[in-house]
This record gives sequence, structure tokens and C-alpha cells, in this order.
Amino acid sequence: MKLLIAIPALNEEASIEDIIQRCLDARDEIIGNSHITEVDITVVSDGSTDRTSELAHRHTDKIQLIVFKENRGYGAAIQHAWQDSDADLLAFLDADGTCDPRFFANLARALRDEHADVVLGCRLNAETKMPLLRQTGNLLFAGLLTLLSGRRIRDTASGMRIVRREAYNRLRPLPNGLHFTPAMSARALLDREARAKLVEIDMPYHERVGDSKLKAGRDGLRFLGVITKTALRYRPVRLATLLLTTGVLTLGVSLYFLRGFPK
Repeated sequence: MKLLIAIPALNEEASIEDIIQRCLDARDEIIGNSHITEVDITVVSDGSTDRTSELAHRHTDKIQLIVFKENRGYGAAIQHAWQDSDADLLAFLDADGTCDPRFFANLARALRDEHADVVLGCRLNAETKMPLLRQTGNLLFAGLLTLLSGRRIRDTASGMRIVRREAYNRLRPLPNGLHFTPAMSARALLDREARAKLVEIDMPYHERVGDSKLKAGRDGLRFLGVITKTALRYRPVRLATLLLTTGVLTLGVSLYFLRGFPK
């Protein structure tokens, strides 16, 4: 069974060669410790203006390199690599060095043993190196999606996961931006017709190399928007109930602090 690892990269010259080499080194461990028999690696330089494309090109004897002249978005880069491959299992890995490619063996085993369609590495654990602000945002989005779906999830936007090709086809369309990951998680949990079982397992998460492309305010609103939009389409009653309950609680608390409850 073939696994494709897509690596979207936007101005990641500080880390791209290291993550490529780590993926190449991880191939044997992934194959030896899972049911994977073949591993392909595709780097997508998504409109990079630094030396990312040049440095990645040094490894094209062992990997595939796709270069976008203009930035198309995180999700667009991943999906282009996936659609350009014949692999049975589709994966992606951030190029910033935060995740260990060898952990794909763990994800692949969980995919098989849990009969899952989507398996992601959960970054929110006691050992995480994620900045506190991002941890808080992720916990809020995970809590919202848990309430809307009735199924517990701890990390909606993990940048390391494996998806069965047939499940990906059922989950489409997915957005092209950074909100690609929470959109996939939301569809898997909220869209009953997609029949996509999502499983998450704890994984190590390290400090990134270079500057983050994620903007907390802008992308946080996009994450919230895509979760809400998905819920509105697939779970409108639950969304309405949650909004109504939140509104009543907010009104009650406001009245309490403004004038106290009637006696």
C-alpha cells in the first residue's frame, strides 16, 4: 500500500532541506513498522520568494517537486500533490520541523487497527511546544466542534495526518487556505453522509523553524467561520441549540452582574 507525503512549503528555506532528509530517512521505519509498502514524497513550493524551491530542487532525484509561481494556499498545495498521485493513502506534513515524519508509522497503524478513514497526530498534550496563544485557540475550536458533533476531538488543525483516498473524495470540496485542516476535521465529524471515521493519537510537537505563516486573528476567524458554516449545513439544529443556549446564558450572566437576579 502506497503512502504519499505532501509537504506544502511557503518560504521555508531554513527548514526545507532538513524536513526532506528526515522524510527520506523515515521511509524505512514507516515501511518496517506499518502496513505501508511504498512511500512517495512531494514538496509543493507555494509561491515561495526565498530559496525554498532552489533548495528542494537539489533532492528531485528522490522526491517530486511542484512549484507554484504564485501563492495558491496551504490547502491548494496539499490537494494538488494528492490529486497528482496514485497513492492509496494521502498524508501531509508541515515543512516547519514541528512534527517527526517517523510518526507516520504510528498514524498508519492506527488507521488500520481502528478501521479509520482519517488519522491525525494530536499536538495538544503535556509535552507540546506550541505557543500558549495557539494552544488556547485550538482548545476553543476543538471544544466547539466537540459540542457540535457530540464526538470528542482535541486538535482540529493538526498539520500531520493520513487520509484514505476514498474518504478524501467523500470529504471534498475542501478550502485552499490554512483553514483546510479544520474544514476536513469538521466535515469528518459533522457530515454523516461522508461516513469518515476520524481518530487522533498523541504525538510530539516541537518548536518550529522560522516564522509562522498563521495569523492568530485573521486565521482564527477563518477557522471559526469554516466550522460554523459546516455545522450550519450538516447540523443546523445542534448549531441553533448551541447558539440559543449560549445566548440565554450570556443574558443571564449579564443581568446578574448588572442588577442581580430577581428575588
